[in-house]
Amino acid sequence: MKEKLKLAPVSVEWQASAYGINIEGAEADTLVAGTIVKLADGMQKRVSISFPSFAEIRFFNFNFGEHHYNEYEIKGPDGNFLEDAFDWKQFDPLFQEKGICPNPYFYEVVNTTWFEEKDLYKPLAARGFKHFLLVGYDSYLEILALDDIRYSLEDA
Repeated sequence: MKEKLKLAPVSVEWQASAYGINIEGAEADTLVAGTIVKLADGMQKRVSISFPSFAEIRFFNFNFGEHHYNEYEIKGPDGNFLEDAFDWKQFDPLFQEKGICPNPYFYEVVNTTWFEEKDLYKPLAARGFKHFLLVGYDSYLEILALDDIRYSLEDA
């Protein structure tokens, strides 16, 4: 049986997933991914996530939850991995209190096999690269990038 993907939420103050994703970038340039996000107070903003050093991106025009139904678990605030159908609403007060979203739809894929796909990628893990996943409404983006990401918020 195939091991489920283990997704660890990236510590951010917003939640994505209600809108599409756009990407901008060029060879040897910073990759920027953008989408509309929700803050703890319910306000919507446009987020721009910058990946200054990336090796590869994969953009899918599929709904992640449907495409990977029952194939992943998400790390909860208590450190335990929860099934993909888990009801995250119980953590809404934690989001509002702490300002860090427990399930932002932006993750690190902890048990990634991406580094094993190409010999060129094998040394990247030791250099601090990670497999990131940004989930939008009917699309998702996977990025193999250095763990040096930054984001900015602006009015939607």
